[in-house]
Amino acid sequence: MLQDLVDCYGGDTHRLLTDLADAIDASIAYVDRPTVEAHLERTLSEREWAATAQQFTATAFDDHVGDAGSLRTDWIADVLARAGVPGRGHTGQPVAVPPVGGA
Repeated sequence: MLQDLVDCYGGDTHRLLTDLADAIDASIAYVDRPTVEAHLERTLSEREWAATAQQFTATAFDDHVGDAGSLRTDWIADVLARAGVPGRGHTGQPVAVPPVGGA
């Protein structure tokens, strides 16, 4: 069943994950082969990709971000402030958000 869903997206990881995230009201970040190859500025061999992919788990990147200081909590605080939701360190007053495409 899950493989059928993946197959429906024809290898478009970005679209599959963004559609899923929208459906479950979540924000996601991911790393896949094209992301790694863009980082390296070259194509990975099948052997290199197999070795790299073995290091990936469903939450490996999320765990890394969570362990990277305050990156995740800073982002959450910014989202809450923009939404006008009171909480830790902010009053709930909406923050001015520049229009899409810049100020």
